[in-house]
Amino acid sequence: MLEIVSVTYLMPSTLEGPSITLPASVPRSTPAPVSSSGKSTAKKRHLPRAEKMAAQNAHYALVLEAAQTVTRIFERRELSCAVFGSLAAKLYGSSRVPKDVDLLVSQEVSSPEERPLTAAELKELVINSDPRHFYLKLPRDPAAEYRILWYRQEYKGPECKVDILVPGSVNLPRLPRHRVMFLSPRAEHDDDTLNGEESRIVGGAVIPVVPFALLLAHKLQGWDDHRRAEESHYKEKQHQDAADVRRLLGLRREMKLVMDARRSLCNVWNDKDLFSEDFERLTYLRVKIYCAAFPDREAEWRSLGFETVECVF
Repeated sequence: MLEIVSVTYLMPSTLEGPSITLPASVPRSTPAPVSSSGKSTAKKRHLPRAEKMAAQNAHYALVLEAAQTVTRIFERRELSCAVFGSLAAKLYGSSRVPKDVDLLVSQEVSSPEERPLTAAELKELVINSDPRHFYLKLPRDPAAEYRILWYRQEYKGPECKVDILVPGSVNLPRLPRHRVMFLSPRAEHDDDTLNGEESRIVGGAVIPVVPFALLLAHKLQGWDDHRRAEESHYKEKQHQDAADVRRLLGLRREMKLVMDARRSLCNVWNDKDLFSEDFERLTYLRVKIYCAAFPDREAEWRSLGFETVECVF
């Protein structure tokens, strides 16, 4: 016999106040079927396009809010910071909606005795500055010593991850303050959006972002790292990385700025503020490997000053 229960829920926007009691006709939910590996085998419900767009716009608004909030915390303490990764790509004009915030925090040291804060200490600084919105989570690996920073609008509300990295991590440079770009989230007037929802959520605040050349080279590095990964869940990410690189190569304005710099005898790929010698060398090699996998993109890379030759990988 089907067991009927009455369940009382608190409103998600507050821990106090009125509650909602579901009618007694609501049956107790049954657990979703799982496979031998412990993963759910239940089919995901495919949302209608309008609902999917609304959900994406809502999460993008949350990511922007997280980025603006965390960068203000560092700027108030005169710590140079800049967004990179998928959010930076979106701010430059890429179409993919980012899921989280990747942030490079550079620190100037005035004396040999002074040391820059570690990533863990920077996370603690953020939490101490705004404990209402930021908190730490344990990683999936129980043996890992690090903690993951998350942002939320309210307790048990929507959330997004905020990755904080310091110079030296994954070939990220110590980015001088004067090299940081400041971009406003662009409004997208698309008939597929819900009544221009995205044009309302982005607001007018600017967000510090790494230079386009560094972003492109770093996205290319992500593709190369993931295609060579042994773990299947990391290797699978190479396809999204390749698509991200393709979208960046399709941004005409930013590509033109890099090409114009080349014509003025300024080799952006030899910029010591952005590229170490090792990162520069690897970038030239990765371009050749990428073009071997995607030969239809050779023209874009050549326009940026790269040699593209046949490469077996």
